Amino acid sequence: MYGDFSMQRPAKFSSHSKGRGAVSLLLLMVVDLFAGSSITAYSFNGDVLSRSFRLFAGDTPVPVVEMPAMTAEERRRLADAYLKLPSYCHIDDPACMHLHYAHLASTGDVEIDIHSVEEIKECRIHPLEWNIPCVIRNRRLRFKTDKSHQPQYYCVRINQLPPLMVAVDPPEPSISKDDPAVVDASPYLTDANGLIDQTDNFQRAFEDLNGSGRILYIPPGIYLVDQLSIRAGHDYTIYLAPGCLLKVKSSANGENIHRHGLWLDQCRSVTICGRGAIDHQAYENYAIYGNDYQHGMIDYFTSNPLCPWITQSPLFLTSCRRILIEGITIRNGRNFNINARDCDSLTIRRVKIFTPPACTPEYADGINTGSCRDVLVDGCLAACNDDCFASGHYFSSYDFRPSRNHTISGMLGWNMRANAVRLGFFTNYDQGDFTFKNCRFLSMPFGSVLIHGLRPRTDGSPARYGVVRFIDCSFDDAERLQSLFTVERAAIDSLELKNITFFGQPNPAAAWQIEGDAAAPIRSLRLKNVLVNSKRLEKIDMAPSRVRRVESCTIE
Repeated sequence: MYGDFSMQRPAKFSSHSKGRGAVSLLLLMVVDLFAGSSITAYSFNGDVLSRSFRLFAGDTPVPVVEMPAMTAEERRRLADAYLKLPSYCHIDDPACMHLHYAHLASTGDVEIDIHSVEEIKECRIHPLEWNIPCVIRNRRLRFKTDKSHQPQYYCVRINQLPPLMVAVDPPEPSISKDDPAVVDASPYLTDANGLIDQTDNFQRAFEDLNGSGRILYIPPGIYLVDQLSIRAGHDYTIYLAPGCLLKVKSSANGENIHRHGLWLDQCRSVTICGRGAIDHQAYENYAIYGNDYQHGMIDYFTSNPLCPWITQSPLFLTSCRRILIEGITIRNGRNFNINARDCDSLTIRRVKIFTPPACTPEYADGINTGSCRDVLVDGCLAACNDDCFASGHYFSSYDFRPSRNHTISGMLGWNMRANAVRLGFFTNYDQGDFTFKNCRFLSMPFGSVLIHGLRPRTDGSPARYGVVRFIDCSFDDAERLQSLFTVERAAIDSLELKNITFFGQPNPAAAWQIEGDAAAPIRSLRLKNVLVNSKRLEKIDMAPSRVRRVESCTIE
């Protein structure tokens, strides 16, 4: 658990809750909220609505959800508890212990109208690269979305209030339960209020659809589950309808049962899609019930009976091929939010992840892969408490082969205690090519990018990266960075940064630290149109920066 800290179990909030403000319980709004509207707003039954913000898209009210629900005093208490943990768990801005978020779909550009609980004296709308114009009047902030900016994800900071994430998706293709290719899961299920465990019922539905090529439609509702496991599933789709929330059981105090949310193992041609969500109940598991987030953990990569899979992930993918994860929301994750090991042809598209520091102190990467090949991460939002994207060998059970071909496009990443990108942790296999393009990263206090040196292959020769590219990417709040860009004695065929912008005056100690492997230098380093606090980078090998063991370096 978090030192000696634990929270009271949250009350079931209603519009008459005392001491918490007026907090409503909403069922998802799945249809247009007034005639002629092009807006669809999303939330889930039982969500706690923000006590800091209200939001309208045009004239349409959109629920703003607290994840998790915390008062300012609770945020401060949890931040104080983190001070008893290792220094990298510390959060210097207690307001960022949790997030508030709004999720909607729109057919076109829309005006976002935010009502704050206090007069707006300071405001930043991220990504800063988009330079979004806004109008502020007393407690209201208005700005307009722009379809030329994709994906349409925004982080709004008002005064010292918690971050407000706004996710605007395109409309979702409709799925009709009357379609003969669609199977309604309702007959399998016995409770949609989150009271009775539905694990066995879901397992029967998954088995019945296996290999059918059909779509399992899970309707709106709250479904309590233990751990959903799909072994050797193939050729079907699981659709989480808007308003469908899979809520993973918490352990009782001291029980420390390790549970993934949805675990796909050795699956082929399976799709998980829809505007529903998986809630891993990390805050409840750790902060409320006092379970130890490191229970049974010896180190990052050694499993044992107490900690059989190192982490507990809302979505765990092992030894799978041709998997599509699209549109869903993952929140309140206990550890790595999407955890993919030994997978081929994996596509993760428009997934929203909301796991801020209050959910878990560490090990909460947004998306983490190992020994994976042909991976596409497209248009995702990763608001998490560790690296937004990471790839390396954390699991000895699965990370036993080279990786290959990762493309990460259009990601918005936010975290308060780690890196935007971390590559190559504890691996002695070649890592292949990584391309990051049109990605925006916010508020990383440690570093923007960390590329580890790889351990020698089994024959003693250096393991290598192929081409590592960052194209049209930006990093906000550079003044928070301890390191601008770090390569730790890595063998890389080519490292390329093109049209990269760091916003903010960097910490004087922040540096470029790029160093190749002694036995296998970086063959090519190319930087083109790299801006740091509006100044074009013209020279890199100056104090406190260091460039070593690079065969060819070009700066344009």
